[in-house]
Amino acid sequence: MPRDVALALLADALGDLGVCAARHGQSLLYEPLNRYETDLFNRQADAAAFLESRGIADVRLLCDLFHMNIEEEDLALAIVACGGRVGHVHWADSNRRAVGLGHTDVGSVVAALRAIHYDRFLSAEVLPLPSAEEAARRTIMSIRQHVLA
Repeated sequence: MPRDVALALLADALGDLGVCAARHGQSLLYEPLNRYETDLFNRQADAAAFLESRGIADVRLLCDLFHMNIEEEDLALAIVACGGRVGHVHWADSNRRAVGLGHTDVGSVVAALRAIHYDRFLSAEVLPLPSAEEAARRTIMSIRQHVLA
C-alpha cells in the first residue's frame, strides 16, 4: 500500500491503543525495527517525530540496541534525541547476543540513559548462545557492571 496510507493506519492504531493503555496506567511501546524487517520507521528520531507530528502522546519508544546498531549512526545520541519518549530498552549487543559478546559501546548508551533520567526497565532480547543459561548469566553480569556499578 502507499506509504501515506500505511502511516495513517499506523497513527490511528497507535493513537487508539495508546489511549487504551493510558486508561490502565500503562504506556504503549512502539519499536522501530531495522530496514531488513520493516520499511516504516528504522530510526528512533524518525519514529519520535512521527508520534509528535500526529499528536500521539501515550506511546513511547522501545529502543532495541540490536536494531539501533544497524540503523543509528550513534546509539547514545539517538537515545538523547528521543529523551522522554524512551519507554523501554532491549539490552542486546550488536550481534543480538548478550552485551559483551559484540561491539556495542554500552558505556555511552548508559551515559545517554542517565542523561535523559531513564528510570524504567532494561530487558534482554538476545540469542540463547552459547546457551540460554550463559546468555542470561552474561546479561546479568553486564547490567551489574555497566548499569548498577
